[in-house]
Amino acid sequence: MKQLFQNLGASEKESQTFLKLLELGAQPVSVIARYMHVPRPTMYLILEGLKKLSLVEGFERNGMKYFKCISVKEIDDVLKAREAGVQQTMKIFKEKLPELSVIENKLSITPRVKFFEGEDAVMKMYESILNEKSFCTFFNPGVENRVMKIYFDKVEKAIKKNKIKASEFVIDCKEGREYFARANSKNHKIKILPKNTKFDSDTIICRDRICMVSYGEKEVSAVVIWNDALVATQKAMFEELWGRV
Repeated sequence: MKQLFQNLGASEKESQTFLKLLELGAQPVSVIARYMHVPRPTMYLILEGLKKLSLVEGFERNGMKYFKCISVKEIDDVLKAREAGVQQTMKIFKEKLPELSVIENKLSITPRVKFFEGEDAVMKMYESILNEKSFCTFFNPGVENRVMKIYFDKVEKAIKKNKIKASEFVIDCKEGREYFARANSKNHKIKILPKNTKFDSDTIICRDRICMVSYGEKEVSAVVIWNDALVATQKAMFEELWGRV
């Protein structure tokens, strides 16, 4: 339940308030505040936050302001509306990308090193890799991590759909052998490393950057380095090993 409301953009207090309203039905702010054990001004802020997320509605009755949560079935409509909004924004973004790129080239400096901490940040990094035309990786598919589970299949499908040229070294494990049997192809070349080769992080070498991802027991993080010399060195080492395995 907590994950659902987090994905909807609600804070913990907003999530608790929605669930309480679901139980109580339409109520004035004073009643909701009493049940939630917060001051009325704070409750107004919480309810306004939920209104912006389209999860509660306000109305007046006999001169008093009431709030009620939307029906649980209407959450589906909220998600569909957001999806449509994202698609429309994506369309506009693609139209404006050349114009934005010109501005960026003139006025901005690309960071040489960038850190990504937490699931959302690392997933954002992976999304950028899906736009690459080619990459090569050292990959351990046996790592137990939620981000890896999400992008395990997503990267594989993107390679097929977008015709990305990928070369991957994978750890010799059950998941690695299954991955090889399922995904190895002309565009998606996979080689299994010797049994004594072990690592618990992934390295992705792209055209202009190196991405290194660490999957900790409690947290996931990554560092991306933009440096032509380092990229060239990593590619040369990768290609040398590729020819030997």
